[in-house]
Parts: sequence; structure tokens; C-alpha cells
Amino acid sequence: MGKVKYLLMALMLWAASPVGYANEGGGGGGEEGGVSYLPLESIIVNLQGKRHYLRADIQLLVENQADADKIKAHMPMIRHTLIMLFSNRDPAEISAVAERENLRQSALEQVTLSLEKVGAEHGLEDLFFTDFMVQ
Repeated sequence: MGKVKYLLMALMLWAASPVGYANEGGGGGGEEGGVSYLPLESIIVNLQGKRHYLRADIQLLVENQADADKIKAHMPMIRHTLIMLFSNRDPAEISAVAERENLRQSALEQVTLSLEKVGAEHGLEDLFFTDFMVQ
């Protein structure tokens, strides 16, 4: 019975160790050669009408950690671009799945254009909504 206790304790310690969580956190590990997901702070904007809001959580897919670091330096500009793009939209319109996809594509285009202005567009592969709430 004593060996079973030690075995269970060892398994519990291993599960709680960093090795047990090595692949958590999303993305491809952030290695120099692998893709990485770069999360943005939640974007919250007013929509058309009284008391309508949009909250979007967004992650950028970048080629590698070096590109992620370059893009991170321009987060205020990226957030501004997205806030301007999302503001004052019709809540009924962006509730439709097809329009949400159009908005995602527009967001990727606008962020890419903003990053081009500062020479940091290389490495940005895609943009994903990880949470999208219209209220």
C-alpha cells in the first residue's frame, strides 16, 4: 500500500509540474520557426442605437515569435484601427454570421494596412475572433 501512495503522489506532482502544461497557452509554442497567436485586449465599442455594444476578443496569427514582438510594439495603433472599424455599426447586421466573417476580413485588411505604414506587416497571417458579443 505504501508504494501505491508514492506512485499516486508522484503522478500528482508530475501533473502539476510545468511539463504537464507545456503545450497550453494556444499557438504553436512561439518558437522562432513556428506560428504564434498574439492576443489583443478586449475591444469594446458602442454600436448604433441606444445602449448597444460590441465586445470582441481577437488573436492575431503570426509566423514566429520575432514577428510577434515587432507587431506587439504597435498594439496601440492596432487597437485604434479596430475600434474605428467596429464603432457605430448596426447591431442587427453584425449579428449575422456572414457579416461577422466580412468584418473579420476587413479587420485583417485594415490591421495589415496600418502595419504596412510602419513597416511591420511581415509575419501577420490572419486575425481571429475568439469571442464576439453584441449586446
